[in-house]
This record gives sequence, C-alpha cells and structure tokens, in this order.
Amino acid sequence: MSAGKLLLLLTNYYPFYKGEEYIENEIAIAAERFEKVLIVPTMATKEMLPTRKVPENVEIIKLDLDYSLPGRVKMVLRGLKNTGGAKAKTAAGKKLGPKQRAYSLYFAARAEYVFSEITKNSAFNTVTAQYDPKDIAIYSYWLHITASVAVRLKERVFHHQCVCISRGHRYDLYDYAAPCSYIPDREYMLKHIDAVYPCSEDGVRYLNQHYGEFADKITVGRLGTLEREKVTCEREPVFSIVSCSAVREVKRLDKIIDTVAYLNSKGYAIRWTHLGDGPYLDEDKKYAEKNLPEKLYRFAGRLANKDLFGWYASNPVSCFMNLSDSEGVPVAIMEVMSCGIPTIATDVGGTKEIVLNGVNGYVVQTTDPVEKIAASVIEMMELPEQAYQNMCREAIRIWNERSNAKELYRDFYEQLTVLMSQNARAQ
Repeated sequence: MSAGKLLLLLTNYYPFYKGEEYIENEIAIAAERFEKVLIVPTMATKEMLPTRKVPENVEIIKLDLDYSLPGRVKMVLRGLKNTGGAKAKTAAGKKLGPKQRAYSLYFAARAEYVFSEITKNSAFNTVTAQYDPKDIAIYSYWLHITASVAVRLKERVFHHQCVCISRGHRYDLYDYAAPCSYIPDREYMLKHIDAVYPCSEDGVRYLNQHYGEFADKITVGRLGTLEREKVTCEREPVFSIVSCSAVREVKRLDKIIDTVAYLNSKGYAIRWTHLGDGPYLDEDKKYAEKNLPEKLYRFAGRLANKDLFGWYASNPVSCFMNLSDSEGVPVAIMEVMSCGIPTIATDVGGTKEIVLNGVNGYVVQTTDPVEKIAASVIEMMELPEQAYQNMCREAIRIWNERSNAKELYRDFYEQLTVLMSQNARAQ
C-alpha cells in the first residue's frame, strides 16, 4: 500500500458542466496536501466533457450515470428495496407529508444508485486498493446526496476506518431551502460523518439548533476566493450597479429591477448590469423590458470565472448588489470584495458576516420595501468621495480577514490532517 494519503472528493458536477466554481480556488491546495485526489462528480452524465483543468495528481472518476426520465424511474425502482419501509420522520419527530415521503424515497434511491456506480467502477477500486483506509479521507462538498453516498462508502467499503467530512452551503444545509422543505437522511449523515463544515456561523447555529446532539462535529468552514487586482470604483457620471448570479427565482432580480426603476423615477443617473444566466432569464428580461428604459440595464450573460475579473476591471462599477431571498455565504460577494467593490445585500445566510453595514456596504432585509433598499443606494451615492473610497478599501480588508482562499483552505486542510491523525491513532 502507498505511504501517501488519498482524498476522495464527491461533487455534483465539478469539473464538468458549470457551477461549483469555488472548488477551483481550493483544488490546488488539496492537491498539495494529498498524494492523490480522486474526484467523483455524482451528477455528471456520460455525455458530459470536463470544463475545468485540474492538477496532475487529480484523477476524475467518470461514472456511467443515466439521469434521463427512464433512467430515474429505473433508479427509484431499484432503490425501493433499500428504503426499509420505515415511517420517515422529521428531526422534530413529526410525520412527513406525501411529497416529503416521496422525496425521501427518491433521495435514498439516488444515493444507493450513485454508491453502486462508484463501487463497481474499476478505476475507483484500483486506486483505493493502493491505500490503507486510515490514509483515506472522503470529502463531500455538499451535505446532501453526496454526503449520504460518502457515509455509505465509509460504512460499507472502508468499514469505518477512514475519515469522512462534509461542507454545508444553503439548499443542503437549511431545510426551508431544500426541495419539499426537507432534507432526508440528515441524522444518518450527521451520526457517521466525522466533521461538518457549514460555510457560515449562521449555518453552524442552524445545525446546532436542530441537531444539537452532533454539535461537537460542527465547525464553520468558510469558503474563500483568490486575491484579485483592485478595480477603480467610480460613481460619476452614472452610478453603475452590478449583480452576478445564476438567474433563478431565489435571486430576486425583480427586486433589483424595481429598485433601479424607483431610483430612475426620482431622477438619479443609474445603470444596472447582470452577469449570469439561468432558468428565469427570459422572465426577468421581460420584467426589465416592462419596467425599465432599455438604456438603464443590460443582461451580459454568463462569464467563465477567469473572464469575470477582466469584466470588473474594464467596465464601470460603483457597487455590487445581491437581493437574494436565501444564501449560504455568497461567493460572488467575496469575489467583488477582493476587487475593492462595495456591496448592498440582503441579510440572508452568512451575508452579514462579510458585508458589515456602513463599513464595506449596506445590509438590507428581504422584507424591506423598494424605497428602503433604494435609500441604501442613495446613501452610497451621496457619501463624500473620501468616505466612499474608504468603503472600497474596507471591502479588501474584510475580504483578506474573512474570505482569503489561500489562508482559509490551508487551515481547512490542516484541520483535516489533524482529524486523520487522530483517527489513525484511535484504531
């Protein structure tokens, strides 16, 4: 067996398709700390091709997954025998509704399906056979399907001899943000995972409140971004608001549109640009067309992470805006902070842990009327120039203190190394 250590990283798609861009900031540090990294994308279908490069000692395990409608039906039918027929309950002991029960069945069937595909993959078996289980760490990027699969691997393949950890973000962390407002397998996952790392203190409080018996396993594990070149923020001749996200209902671009429309009606020179695409793009475009003059807005489309910062450097930016109804800790905000761009954002998830009201931007509430949100914009518009530029400098300072990827991920992998050493001594 190898004398080195193996990291088994379970993702949704990375490095295929799009999304999980923040792993790009972490993978190089993971590759430095482990002799070998195996990435298993649990939602990437066989037709997909990689869209991101990985370090030389990182190997991608491509599974033979079929998520077509017929494939999902077969998956559920095959997983029926693994549900055990027990009455599913929430953490509070309440019986689940029909939709939640159906979702719980689907969740278990999908976890079993992915687990089965991993364990019969020859490349997976060849690589893992070279390592002592005590030198293996299973790392689920989400406290969801991937974590349920990770625990199955820990139990059934490595017989509890390896370390198993998971991050937690938003839909995988907060029940209210999940499909059917319910995350199945939560107690099962938390019982067998060795450490859970929500990306915010807010996430830690949520898990401790609902699953306090596992509090000793739960520690904040902040996400971070790489240092970027400072951009020059200007408010004249037009105050330029930028937003960047997938275009989904939860991101509430309609609120941004309403805010811009209100400010325009009050005579302020303002313009808004959105970077990103998604399922609500056509709907939000139509809403903008209805409520804003064409010259006041632009949907610039999705940019690859490597092109995003070039856009910030070469286009007018006065502030960043995020009015989401739900977040973990928004990576897009961390990214603009590293460039020295102040932010106006809703108080959701861990946002207020990085946007300090009146310091590097303003925090508003999801229930605030458009007039109150606009008031924060006006306040930033009317700051004395020295105070505005100080707000830009504070964005960089707070980013360096709380969101610097190199520092955060080095600390994260140091904690994982300690956890593996403790596990090895205990066996």
